Amino acid sequence: MDAEYEELYKWIEEHKISRPKRNINRDFSDAIPLIEILKVHYPKLVEVHNYSPKNSFAQKIINWETLNNKVLKRIKVNLTKKRIEQLAKAEPGVIEKVLLDLKKKVESKDTNNDNYEILYLEGSPSSASKNGTTKKVITHAAFEKLQADLAEKTEAVSILKNKVDHLENLLNIKEERIKDLSLQLQTIVNQSSRPESGQGSKFFGFFQSANLVSDPIKNE
Repeated sequence: MDAEYEELYKWIEEHKISRPKRNINRDFSDAIPLIEILKVHYPKLVEVHNYSPKNSFAQKIINWETLNNKVLKRIKVNLTKKRIEQLAKAEPGVIEKVLLDLKKKVESKDTNNDNYEILYLEGSPSSASKNGTTKKVITHAAFEKLQADLAEKTEAVSILKNKVDHLENLLNIKEERIKDLSLQLQTIVNQSSRPESGQGSKFFGFFQSANLVSDPIKNE
């Protein structure tokens, strides 16, 4: 086990990490050094701008959860909630276990048959298998890039759909408002064009009273 850890520390030293190496548990507690290591081996999966150095426990948890969901799950090094909390607390021996799993994953990616994925594509310019199925072999890195690109496009489509739904909702609200204003306007027009009842008779009565006052002789 000691030899395995010695190899692990040498492997870590091979990577360029932005902060000085003092205590591995505290150094990795906000996930930043691990993110920098992952960026070397999975450049298409790791978006460094999604993370920033953190000091509080809650902020470190956010970094780890983001890294777990966006990267670690995809390379099958999934972290439990308890493990994430242990990492954020800088508990001794925890980060080494994660790094050992990652080191093995990287080495198997580079050396084993898992380095390739078979995609069966009709009409692809590659050799056919014995059963006549056309297949194309691509590297693991290329396959991961395809997965990352697909994830980005899926997210972009989801964002666009949400915007379209929002615009449709605003349009519906605007149409309802226009209908309401049209009804109000029609009501005002109808009321203004309708003759007021009793207006003529009131005016005629006033005219008669005025004549009686102006000609007292006729009143006798």
